[in-house]
Amino acid sequence: MTRAPLVLSKHLWIWPLLGAVLISLAGMWTRSVMESTVKTELVSRLQTLRRANVTALGLWFSERESDAKSLAADVRVREAAAGLASLARTPAATQQTLADSPEAVTLKRYLKPWVDARHYVDFVVVAPDRRILACSDRLQIDRPAPEGYLPFIRRALAGQVLVSRPFASDSLSPQERAQGPTMVVASPVLAADGKVVAVLGLRMRPEDEFSRIFSVGRMGENGEAYAFDSRGVMLTASRFDDELRRVGLITNTPDSTSILSVQLLDPGVDLEAGDDPLKPRYKLPLTRMAAAATTQWDGYDVNGYRNYLGVKVIGAWQWLPDYGFGVAVEVPTDEAFQTLYLLRRVFLSLFLLLILSGIAIFAFSLLVERLEASLRKSALAARRLGQYVLVQEIGRGANGMVYRARHTLLRRPVAIKLLSPELTNESTAANFEQEVQMTSQLTHPNTVAIYDYGRTPEGLFYYAMEYLSGIDLHRLVRQFGPQPEARVIHILRQVCGSLAEAHRTGLIHRDIKPANIVLTRRGGVCDLVKVLDFGLVKAVNWGSKGVATNAVVGTPHFMSPEAIEAPETVDARSDLYSVGAVGYWLLSGKTLFTNANVKRLLDQQAHEDPTPLSDILPNGFSPDLQGLIMRCLARNPDDRPQRAEILDEALEDCAGAAAWTPLMAEAWWQEHMVGVEIVPAATMPEKTLIIAPRP
Repeated sequence: MTRAPLVLSKHLWIWPLLGAVLISLAGMWTRSVMESTVKTELVSRLQTLRRANVTALGLWFSERESDAKSLAADVRVREAAAGLASLARTPAATQQTLADSPEAVTLKRYLKPWVDARHYVDFVVVAPDRRILACSDRLQIDRPAPEGYLPFIRRALAGQVLVSRPFASDSLSPQERAQGPTMVVASPVLAADGKVVAVLGLRMRPEDEFSRIFSVGRMGENGEAYAFDSRGVMLTASRFDDELRRVGLITNTPDSTSILSVQLLDPGVDLEAGDDPLKPRYKLPLTRMAAAATTQWDGYDVNGYRNYLGVKVIGAWQWLPDYGFGVAVEVPTDEAFQTLYLLRRVFLSLFLLLILSGIAIFAFSLLVERLEASLRKSALAARRLGQYVLVQEIGRGANGMVYRARHTLLRRPVAIKLLSPELTNESTAANFEQEVQMTSQLTHPNTVAIYDYGRTPEGLFYYAMEYLSGIDLHRLVRQFGPQPEARVIHILRQVCGSLAEAHRTGLIHRDIKPANIVLTRRGGVCDLVKVLDFGLVKAVNWGSKGVATNAVVGTPHFMSPEAIEAPETVDARSDLYSVGAVGYWLLSGKTLFTNANVKRLLDQQAHEDPTPLSDILPNGFSPDLQGLIMRCLARNPDDRPQRAEILDEALEDCAGAAAWTPLMAEAWWQEHMVGVEIVPAATMPEKTLIIAPRP
């Protein structure tokens, strides 16, 4: 037997696609690891910046409180404030008397240079009754303190030193209103007896030092840190004021600011990209960060959420109950995950490159296969396969054809089975190779003999087997009707002989049927049986590379129940079931079931018992043969003969076993078969079934 390498089975195009899959899996794994690592690092950086902002904020608040406390403790301030408070309680107290009093002049002369040197905007002294005793704008003296000051004045009168949140100065003087939002650091002024006689307030602009604290502790080129109150309103200046003016969130004037003007609402779209919000602004929810922080839940989000401009960001936040506001640090996801996105693009490029390579190689492989198929057709048209000359096509099946041929040197007639040039591929070639390898191991005289196996330079796969003149059992019954009992026994015993050798070798045929059993005449012996077609064999003791052992395979009318229900469990007893079905066919001229629907037919084969032979055969057939055939057809494999040798002995013990003599066989052949040649099983209407393996 000769054999050439299987070039077409290489399928080089699979490797780039496999590489693409591996790159994709590696990319997904790497991305997962990298994303987890990057997110962990981002959480650490965000929390570090958040802590840095909170720490810087605490230090700044402490410095401001220290300024106010030390200034309020100064003896000159204490005495002047106490004097003003005492004067304010007299009936003669007016705006003018208070503003022109020596105490007011002392406070202004002492505090004004100090306030200017430390970049405060102004100072104010407030009496316990909330009246302003002294400030830079004398028109405000002797008036009630503005509403925005009152929460902080009350706490200062209770003895607390504190810095206020930014608040609107709409109730102050026109000059102060023009300066926008304000902040106040307030400290109680104590008399000698420790009682609070007044409150000293130092006014600041939020856009100055307070906002600059957050401009230092931010992340990346477009990151941002800011403060906000319990309503989600910004308390610091945004670094994106120009964008806020452009999208209409603040007025389009040079001095407009986001402080107290922008609420942290999620627009649902990217406003910077020019998209319009999906809802009116009053119906928009707070951003994920603001919604969490204003419920006093500290945390972070590195999966991404939209900020007040609709930009996808990651961030960390913390609510500061002592100050009554929260702080947040945010950075756009595009910037935060820039390295991860770059890595993702690299893997995507590699993946696409490998996909394109696979497609290119696949296209090239198809072209090569078509060219080789054309060469195979040309070689077939030349009627020559190596050392064999094809004489005549005598059969054709789903995957190939059978030719009568002769050896060029020996002049011996042979049958050549070859794969169809159009269907030659890795799978069909593997099945074809398995068939010849399995069959060539068998030497029993009732098994078809294999002479040679090979592949032509053009890629035609073939094997040469003995050329048989005769008739298969399918045609035998179709042409000549049910057969005599003695002849059936004679035929089945020879089938058992072939199967006994195959089973001892570890091979299960899986497709015993009338079309695969040929009666021939050889060396003067008539009715010699030859078992064909080991293409679906299951190898029990050695590796099989053809049709899967867990696939549903066989010919529906002759398949055992277990071959349908549990194909991975089939053994020699499955073949003996098929032998029984062949015997049923020979004796009755009928199959076990006659349903035209394959699915229904398989269901009948698996779950129903066939009509007993005794119900359909005429009188004269011995009960022992009929009973033996029905035993072979038992649905439970344990109820059948367990080995081919046992079935052979049981057939030999049947009453009519010796009634078919060589002379009777010779007479039959002389009458019916002179000059008749085999018609291959592939041309018969009873087709082989192959269903994909079960999971």
